Amino acid sequence: MPPDVNAPSTRAARTEQRIVDAARDLFVERGWRGTTLTDVAKAAGVADRTIYVRFATKADLLRRVVDVAVVGDLEPERLADRDWVSATLEAPTLDERLTTEATHAADLLARTAPVLAVAMQAEGEEPVIARAAQDARESTLRQVRTFWERLFADGLMHARADLDWVVPTAALLGNAETYVHMTRTLGWDTETYRRWRLRTWRHLATAPSPAPIE
Repeated sequence: MPPDVNAPSTRAARTEQRIVDAARDLFVERGWRGTTLTDVAKAAGVADRTIYVRFATKADLLRRVVDVAVVGDLEPERLADRDWVSATLEAPTLDERLTTEATHAADLLARTAPVLAVAMQAEGEEPVIARAAQDARESTLRQVRTFWERLFADGLMHARADLDWVVPTAALLGNAETYVHMTRTLGWDTETYRRWRLRTWRHLATAPSPAPIE
């Protein structure tokens, strides 16, 4: 029997999707201070009260927009539990892991970079956003470290790879600010970034790391 498209949970999900989509577009267009919850309600076609029932503050709404951008949908499944993340850690060959990582990382950054720029505007005045941003940075670094440590442990990296150099190098090269620079300053599209990331990560994995500077 097909699901009831008018079921409350389905209607609520559709409403939240409209709110999140409208908020994302307005935040990116007008910035943190230039967007109000009333603006979002009007753009989403809902009453102001509908916004406040779901999101007590503008900061709560922005945090939800960022979370949805990171995973790509409204589903409760965490990014770390997504199938593609598992594939980057468990695929049998180096090429499979790097290709999966580069493809999904490029898509993720294309979704998140614009809204992360808004979050950075809000960090200085919104403790909720500041805490969430720092938590996200620390979580990302842990994920990066896990990716490279698994590659090394599985024998898929050069024997003279230095993880103490590779991990921070990859974390800095792979962050959202780098993506923004390459797409805006260099004029790259997401596919060009994906190819660059794949090539760079393959070099980090297969070449000996430079000797430490004394």
